Amino acid sequence: MTAVAAPLSPSASRNSGAIALLIATGCVFGAMFPLGRMAGQAGVAPLAWTLSMMLGGGLILFVTTLLRRQIVPLSRSHLSYYAGAGLLSMGLPNFVLFSVMPHLGVGLSSVVYTLPPILTLTFAAVLGIEKPGFRRSIGIALGFAGAVMIVSQRSSLPSPDLYGWMLLALTIPASVAAGNIFRTRFWPVGSSPLALSAGTMLAGSGWVLLIVIFKGRAEEILSLAATPVLALVQAALNALQFLMFMRLQKAAGPVYVSQIGYVATAVGLASGALVFRETYSIWIWVASATIAAGVIIVNSAQKRA
Repeated sequence: MTAVAAPLSPSASRNSGAIALLIATGCVFGAMFPLGRMAGQAGVAPLAWTLSMMLGGGLILFVTTLLRRQIVPLSRSHLSYYAGAGLLSMGLPNFVLFSVMPHLGVGLSSVVYTLPPILTLTFAAVLGIEKPGFRRSIGIALGFAGAVMIVSQRSSLPSPDLYGWMLLALTIPASVAAGNIFRTRFWPVGSSPLALSAGTMLAGSGWVLLIVIFKGRAEEILSLAATPVLALVQAALNALQFLMFMRLQKAAGPVYVSQIGYVATAVGLASGALVFRETYSIWIWVASATIAAGVIIVNSAQKRA
């Protein structure tokens, strides 16, 4: 008699689906590190690349929304949501990322994306959204210990002169974590992830455009002519990953979704080493492992709760 496997329970199915979406989103997200580095090597200015990636991605999402017979709501609450989420989740972190990447390289720039899970849980605990408990507090402490290893060891960087750039890069996970909390706290009731993704990304591009105008760097947009196809690919991938990101957040919450940074960091470190021949100090690997251990503890405690 042939044994028949028991069907997966609905919760198991949801868990496996969330894990698959998490990995897929992280891989798509991680692709932006080598693409951004290649654009920089071709002479594209960081501001121009950030603007094209977000404006192009936002327009793709907007057209997709219309094709799905949906609308991008423009109520006051929605516009406030787009402005806040666009700045914290898209505009600020991407501008900083593509500014530090020419100096730090692909791998070191991606390492900071190991911190959003820890920072997201910390912010959630401070705001009373989640209670960390003892085990999760240990995980948070390990995460911060890993961050301290990265910034306290100047010798871990290819050059001590890069220390300031590394400190600037740490604003990225802080902004991403704040964005995770903001989107969960202020997600407009009844709104679809697709419509919100379009509005958020277009708002993020608006913030970057303001920076371009304020700094008087409009001429830098012309540098995109060096890699037009690469810019289109990056815009399409950006639209895809943020839509996946928003769907995952709606299904699993801010702390879970922040873990795409681990997959993205792995892609970034691998592409930096294999494609751009970057080398990393032992401190970088120890710090990354320490932060990863912190997140494992955080998640194991969450499952026990």
